[in-house]
Amino acid sequence: MGAVLAAWITEIAIQVYKGGKTNTVPPGLPVPSLFLADMVLFGVLAFGAKESASLKTPAALLAWGFVIATVLNNPLAPSALAGKLVPGSTTTSATTKGVTT
Repeated sequence: MGAVLAAWITEIAIQVYKGGKTNTVPPGLPVPSLFLADMVLFGVLAFGAKESASLKTPAALLAWGFVIATVLNNPLAPSALAGKLVPGSTTTSATTKGVTT
C-alpha cells in the first residue's frame, strides 16, 4: 500500500500545481471532483493491493501510470492540434466536411 499511497500524494500535488497554473481568474485549486475521483481510484487500488499480495505490484504500477498520465496531460493539446490541422480553427468540435445527409 505504500507505493499506491505515494502515487496518490504525488497525484494530488501535481493536480494542485497544475490548477494554480491555469489562466482562470482567480487561479487556485482544481475542482473538488478531481480530488474525490482520485481518492476513489487510488483507494480501490490500495484496497486491492492490501487484500491480495499478487495484486500489490500491478496496483502500484497502475497507480504510477496514472501519475505519469497526469504529468503528460496537456489540456490545450486538442485545440492546438485542431489549429494545426485546420488553419484558423481553435475549437475541438467535430467537422462534418464531406458528409452528406
